[in-house]
Amino acid sequence: MHWRYKWRSLWNRELQRDLDDELNAHVEMRAAELIAAGMTPAEAAAEARRRFGNLTNSRENTRDVHIFTLIEGIFQDLRYAARVLRRQPMFTFAAALTLALVIGANGAIVSLLETVLLRPLPFDRPGELVLLYGADRAARRTAISAPDLEDWRLAKSFSDIAAMQGQSVALTGVDEPTRLVGGFVSANYFRMLGVRPALGRDFVQAEDRPGAAHVCLLTHAAWQTRFGGAPDTLGRVLILNSEPFTVVGILPADFRSVLIPADVWLPIQNHPSYSTDRARMSVVAMGRLSARATVDNARAELTTIARRLALQFPGTNHDRGALVLPAQEAIVEDLKPTLYLLAIGVGCVLLIGCANVAGLLLSKAVGRRQEMAVRASLGAGQGRLMRQLLTESMLLALAGGLLGIALAYGLIKIVASLAGDLTVFARNNHLEVRLDLPVVLFLVALSVAAGLLFGVAPAFIARKQPASAMRQRGAGLRQGHLRSALVISQVALALILLVGAGLTIKSLHALVNMDAGFKADRILTLEYRLPRNKYPAPAQQSWFHHEVVSRIAALPGVEAAGMARALPFSGDRASVNITLPDRPEPPRESPFRVQYNAVTPDYFATLNIPLLEGRRFTMSDGPQSLRVVLVSQSFANRFWPGHEVAGKQVRIPTSDAVGAPAHIATIIGVTGNIRREALDEGELPQIYAPYAQDPSTFAMLAVRTKGDPLAAARDVSRAVWSIDKDQPVWKVATLESLMQSATASRRYVVFLLGCFSAIALFLAAVGLYGVLAYGVSQRTSEFGIRLAVGAEPFRILTLVLQRGMSLAVTGVALGIAGALALMRFLESQLYHVAATDPQVYAGLSALLLSISFIAMLVPARRAMRIDPVIALREE
Repeated sequence: MHWRYKWRSLWNRELQRDLDDELNAHVEMRAAELIAAGMTPAEAAAEARRRFGNLTNSRENTRDVHIFTLIEGIFQDLRYAARVLRRQPMFTFAAALTLALVIGANGAIVSLLETVLLRPLPFDRPGELVLLYGADRAARRTAISAPDLEDWRLAKSFSDIAAMQGQSVALTGVDEPTRLVGGFVSANYFRMLGVRPALGRDFVQAEDRPGAAHVCLLTHAAWQTRFGGAPDTLGRVLILNSEPFTVVGILPADFRSVLIPADVWLPIQNHPSYSTDRARMSVVAMGRLSARATVDNARAELTTIARRLALQFPGTNHDRGALVLPAQEAIVEDLKPTLYLLAIGVGCVLLIGCANVAGLLLSKAVGRRQEMAVRASLGAGQGRLMRQLLTESMLLALAGGLLGIALAYGLIKIVASLAGDLTVFARNNHLEVRLDLPVVLFLVALSVAAGLLFGVAPAFIARKQPASAMRQRGAGLRQGHLRSALVISQVALALILLVGAGLTIKSLHALVNMDAGFKADRILTLEYRLPRNKYPAPAQQSWFHHEVVSRIAALPGVEAAGMARALPFSGDRASVNITLPDRPEPPRESPFRVQYNAVTPDYFATLNIPLLEGRRFTMSDGPQSLRVVLVSQSFANRFWPGHEVAGKQVRIPTSDAVGAPAHIATIIGVTGNIRREALDEGELPQIYAPYAQDPSTFAMLAVRTKGDPLAAARDVSRAVWSIDKDQPVWKVATLESLMQSATASRRYVVFLLGCFSAIALFLAAVGLYGVLAYGVSQRTSEFGIRLAVGAEPFRILTLVLQRGMSLAVTGVALGIAGALALMRFLESQLYHVAATDPQVYAGLSALLLSISFIAMLVPARRAMRIDPVIALREE
């Protein structure tokens, strides 16, 4: 067992060596404190050794002494670091504030990222939930037919599959007809999610069949706001879409839907457009994966089933596929580019802040070289000096981090309120941005990492401090290569952020000022849907719409009124595959697909959409007259470029279902192009049919008023109610507000990138000011000698400005190179702006250099005003 004694002896020797190092560290630390208090180095060293010398008298308590000195050393480092920071309050405040700004900004954005991308959906075992869609030949998402979904339910990769549809529901039989958002689901939907009603019961399987009793569930929010939380709501009969439904349950308060922000939930059989026809694709689905299944397994199995159905039903399923997407990923995928862009921006701010504080600490460390030299002469090793400086930087980082976490609480409210305007946030109302414990822990870890990041450079510089440093004044500007590199990096990162913000601002400006093809000023919009069981015949629907438009147009404050199946920027749209009788039918894989709309005769005049050829619709274009259509200019240019279009014919399906009968319509005119869904969508071919020839239960009104559109909203609603007092209207808004909502996400990005750029610009200017101010203080004697031998003060000013501008220009050059390399990833988000736009690069470079020059003037003017006599006396 000789090896045991050998290792024990080695352990004791190593332990004693560590003890000696700790004691020496305590001695030199105490000596440094006594020297700062006024003692001579010899007296301080003797006093320090007397204090700690008695700890080495006994070898028997070596381990106890080691633990004591270790703990004492940690607390002594912290006390000394706090004393050093307290002696320089302005430095400490500036560094802590800088860190608080960057940590707070990172906290707000990280909270947004965590909420949207990482926080699991509020359901039982959310990782097993997937969304199911159909797919066309180009792998684009489509709805699913109800019979196809029944075949998909046989897949072994799923333990359960539930169907979903959403549509507005008219609530009548109350004081004023109103609209509720309806969620139509299969009976197993809530059980699959693991959601149990807070009151009452869930749907049962028998209620999910044709002819079953009409029942519904209310959300907790709808129960409270619409019915005052009355206990007798359970069992109450509600008139929904002119049919009675019994409330059988109230959902829990914390339930949030995934895709349908519904107020009331009904069996899917009650959806107006639900159909068991395999040609009608009208539902989407959510599934729960079985025990050992993966998304890839489920996708492969459904693809196999889709191919089998294509062979079995070639008339309807010949080009149908299947898509399986993780629910969490599918819900937020539209927002990912925006969030990643913001994450990159706030990351740049963090790096700039760290570089700024590192520059401050580096200047401070160089100024403490005499202190480090004294401590080294008293026995402090390189590691001991580095540990002390790292302790100071870590203490500073934690102080800034705590302030940043507090600041993040306020910033999150701003970020969340702005993000609430985003379409994806409105759709996914289960998201609530807040500062969770994981984010707080991340920010603490980020603060620690930042402390190490900006503390390493000063600690590395202090690792070797020769005794001759006690007689040195400092390195000055010419020897501050590391400080210069930090400032250059700040300027470069600031310019990259500025260029990103500048390009997005210019893109947004081009977007909002483009011609949408119509005039949105003074346009009031609203929607309604006729209950099909009350107005089943097309003639009844057409009559109702005609009466509504006529009565609204006759109101005193109205200039014109029109109706459409889908207004621009309303979120509603439809497209159809057409054929042209004068040419061969297109291949099945590349059909003639165009945007489709049905409108009343006054629609074009109300929106000021110009007529370029032919005539508009008139009241004579009714259901019994010749089928006619209007087409957009882009439609005419695509199919008959350079030719007269009026009189040409198109074949249009009665509905967009596969195999639906089609009719031939004659083109009577060409209208101007408009943007329907987004300002940057391009000029899509569009075709318009008279509403009287293609009536529908759904309608959108456009009303041009003489004054404020919202002021006429009540009168317009009353005009609808004068025809049917139980007909609710909703989405009352101006067309201008709808267009602004279409650019909400871009405005959000522009605002936050602008804020990040302003912080970066400020920090870069402060960093440049700091390095020049420190350089001037280090070269005071040099400047004094120059002035004493006859140098002009302006020459001193020029020397300092030249040094500062060389750093700024170098940073700008690197920033331009970095922006050119990185902005190509932003190009897809830009509209009518190149990622290499020279005006943006030149303008923002000039702005950054101008602000940098202003920041340099203060230390430069201080240098030219140095008194030579005082400078030489100090030397």
